[in-house]
Amino acid sequence: KEAYCWLLVPNIDKDTDIKTIVWDTIRISGGNDSIISKAAQKMIQKEQIITEWAPELLLRELDNVLWKDTDNIAINELWKYLCSYCYLPRLANYDVLNKAIQTGLKSDHDFAFASGFDGTHYIDLKFNQSVDNVDRSGYLVKVNVAKKQLAKEGEGVDVGEKPTPPGRPPKTIGEPPVPLPPVAPKKRFFMSADIDSTRINRDIQKCVEEIIQNLTSVDGAKVKISLEVEAKTDDGFTQETVRTITENCQELGVRDSGFEE
Repeated sequence: KEAYCWLLVPNIDKDTDIKTIVWDTIRISGGNDSIISKAAQKMIQKEQIITEWAPELLLRELDNVLWKDTDNIAINELWKYLCSYCYLPRLANYDVLNKAIQTGLKSDHDFAFASGFDGTHYIDLKFNQSVDNVDRSGYLVKVNVAKKQLAKEGEGVDVGEKPTPPGRPPKTIGEPPVPLPPVAPKKRFFMSADIDSTRINRDIQKCVEEIIQNLTSVDGAKVKISLEVEAKTDDGFTQETVRTITENCQELGVRDSGFEE
């Protein structure tokens, strides 16, 4: 247990460099559990192994990479990709994927399921309904594609304008839309985020690109950014560490910092 105390986890950030593997190094020493058990617990804590997956997150991976240029994906192939590529989420087992698919099939905006595909037609296509058995040999199908086929087959899937409810006069062409009540403008934004100390550059870069840059691009917006850091150790910081960090804080002009007992 003293020798095998480091967990090395490969990751790839597909938003920056899809060809470079970055190794997260995590210490797992201590405790009476087995090495395998400690490693699994640590990865679950750091969300490096996913035990529950929302169908919306599965759909995002499909749209971003996996079926970007096609209308469907074989489930066997999808599972193979998830087990092979470090830039995709690392699922604990196939059951996590299966549950995400079953949940998504109950929705009308995630994906559909077909037991087969002959190149032009999806066999036993199911959409917006519970599916008890999702066979690995089946296919996930894009919603718009599934709707078109089901509409042609007369399954009653709405792909256009909904019929006018009884008792309500039909809307004439050119009739102006009913005005919505005015919404008060939002004038202040705030956020607080936990940054993974092992992926500081990646997490901060994402915050800058996806949030801060959008805020600073607004005319007249005054954006204030601060950094908050808290560190604790049961053994106490060494005098050398205290001196180095204190001097660095002074040189960087840090407004408020210090060490406590």
